[in-house]
Formats: sequence, C-alpha cells, structure tokens
Amino acid sequence: MLEPEFRYLCSYRATFTEPQQQIGKAHFGRRMIAALTGGEVEGERIHGRVMPGGGDWATIDENDTLRLDARVTIETQDGALIYVSYRGVLRPLSVAHKHARNGGPQNDVEQSEIYFRTAPIFETGDERYSWLNDIVAVGLGASVGGAVQYNIFELL
Repeated sequence: MLEPEFRYLCSYRATFTEPQQQIGKAHFGRRMIAALTGGEVEGERIHGRVMPGGGDWATIDENDTLRLDARVTIETQDGALIYVSYRGVLRPLSVAHKHARNGGPQNDVEQSEIYFRTAPIFETGDERYSWLNDIVAVGLGASVGGAVQYNIFELL
C-alpha cells in the first residue's frame, strides 16, 4: 500500500467575531456560532482574500474538544469565487486558548500540544480553478488571537 503524499496548496488566515450565538449544551455538545469577518489567502496556485459573511458552527464537548463546521468564500486575485466548507477537530481547546492569548504557539513544543486539523472541500464554477473540485485536502491549523491560520495541503 502506498504512503500518502502531500503538496502544499495555500495558507490562509481568517478573522472571526467572538461567538455571537451561544446555543448552549445540547446532544452534540455546547454549540457556538461565530461570524467570519475577513482574511487573506496566499499560495502559488491560489491567492486572494477570505470574504466576510461565512462562519463557524462549532461544538465543544465535555473532553475539551472543539469540532469545527465552517463555511468560507474565497475571492481570488483574478476574480474567481471559491466556496470552502470544512469540518475539523481542535483539542484541547483550553490549551489552544492559552496559546492564542499569547499570539499563538511560539515553538514546535507548544504547537505539538495542540491537535488542530481540518478537511476542506472546495467548490467553484470558475474553469480556471475547477481542479479544486476534484481534490482531497487537509489543513493544519493554529489559533492566533481573534484569528485562525491554516496551511492547506492537497493529498496526491
């Protein structure tokens, strides 16, 4: 069986509001909804901005794990719109919050204390970026203040 190979796709930083809606504890955990306010996308094959208007419909369980359910629209520098949805896991949330207050993980040791992974799915009708519709990707995340940062890799 082959080992997985990855190719760097892009990095992006997105800013969010504080959770605007605290739904409270339900059967999936404590639900919070935060609105996306903007951000940047940089990569060799994708470059642009994260548009305001998306958000994260996250839940936090009793094990200090945040489960992401995010929707984002990217506008590329050449005018294409790309919808990105992703699920993910961030644990332990309390350690991520501690590092975020200090500007994010400062070294490899601090980064290794946090598991922050996503599985983005891309959708676009723009032919220049239609190849995104047919890839599998993974994201490695970090929480920095009022923002999240991801390095996204295409699984080859």
